[in-house]
Amino acid sequence: MKTVARYIFSVSVFTAILYLFDSNDVLITLADTDILNIIIAVLFSLAAQILISVRLHQLLRLQSIVLGLRKLVQIGLSAVFYGLILPGGNVAAFAVRLMQLSRVASIGSVASALLTDRLIATVTLIFIGAAAITIDQVVVRWIGFFVTGLMIITAVLLFRFRSSLLNVERFKGVSGGDDIGKLRRLSIRIHDSLAIYSTVDNRQGLAILSVSLLAHICGCIAYYVIAIGIGLDVSFVTVCWIRTGLILAVMIPVSVAGLGLREISAIGLFLPLGFSEAQAISYSVLILLGTAVIPGILGGLLELSIQKSVSKDA
Repeated sequence: MKTVARYIFSVSVFTAILYLFDSNDVLITLADTDILNIIIAVLFSLAAQILISVRLHQLLRLQSIVLGLRKLVQIGLSAVFYGLILPGGNVAAFAVRLMQLSRVASIGSVASALLTDRLIATVTLIFIGAAAITIDQVVVRWIGFFVTGLMIITAVLLFRFRSSLLNVERFKGVSGGDDIGKLRRLSIRIHDSLAIYSTVDNRQGLAILSVSLLAHICGCIAYYVIAIGIGLDVSFVTVCWIRTGLILAVMIPVSVAGLGLREISAIGLFLPLGFSEAQAISYSVLILLGTAVIPGILGGLLELSIQKSVSKDA
């Protein structure tokens, strides 16, 4: 019922948006889009996926899990594909990665690597968005307070996360000994695996953070190229914090592929900048197409080829 409700929610919200705002203007804007810009955006989106796989590859190696980068790229693209058709967006993509990677390594190690990967990705996303909005909207006083508070909260969360990694033995001590259930045993394995990241040296940590920032920059370039393609007079710095807002909005697992949430967020972010609802909706649709649908289709084709090869081997 929850799955059906999410499909209904996504379609209903998107339909309502097109009904309330002039869908003809949206279609005209989409028709005038420069196709070359969409192709360039797709290429940068794929580059971001490769860098995301590099980041995960580094985290898995710290867990002594050796897996080829090509395989991780395939898994990442297939996760994008499943994120398009399964409700939950990032949650669904996380589940797909966990399921596929747990076939070649222990679920505890894989889960800890994926959780750390998501934490790093989110923190660097917020950092880029906060830095961009501070530079772009420095004259607005409340934004300064917002950014300061956001960075303090992020620092506190990181401190608590790192501190919790150092308390594995205490965590085990309250877990009930030999009588703990399967879920708690799995929690301990994940916690043990997470503790590995507390010993990462500064050089390794900086390398992982650098790859994460570079992946987000590629994503920002993809968003910026799409904005240029539909004629939006907006700076690259503005696009960086708009992208952060859109991604954070679609992280809420109440829709399919962020449909509906992305459009509402785009309207809320673009209208104060002087753009029309049609331009905001068109931009959000092209973002979905260039950064999710086309890479997702590629991931679906790769997944299909893998399944066919497995069937032949069987």
